[in-house]
Amino acid sequence: MEHNLALVSAYFEAVAQGNFPKVAELLSQDVIWHQPGQGVQSGTYQGQEKVFQHLGNLMKWSEGSFSIDQIDYLTANDNLVTASIHFKAEKKDKTLSMKGIDLLKVENGKITEVWLFSEHIEQEDQFWNLASEN
Repeated sequence: MEHNLALVSAYFEAVAQGNFPKVAELLSQDVIWHQPGQGVQSGTYQGQEKVFQHLGNLMKWSEGSFSIDQIDYLTANDNLVTASIHFKAEKKDKTLSMKGIDLLKVENGKITEVWLFSEHIEQEDQFWNLASEN
């Protein structure tokens, strides 16, 4: 479990630094990413290429402002690691700021699946729908 916590911690550190080569090292090639909601950002993305396209869209739509600005804690149960986070993004006069839970599955030293949970998914959907239009 300690190794899984260290791996996920390294993942969040790489994301915060924008070190996507390191993120790619930590994700399995066939990673599955579950993005909640009913908005333009929502869906299941399979494989590193699709996940990076998805994350690229979040950065594009938020003019580079999307970030995980706080990690309250990480905890593990066997090969599952949960992160209690806060994330934010801005686009023109719109702001997204909320808590979330990220659940990451680790197998063979790689993150193989990610489930995201947002505090107020309807607000997140609304933000990304508006941000993607402009």
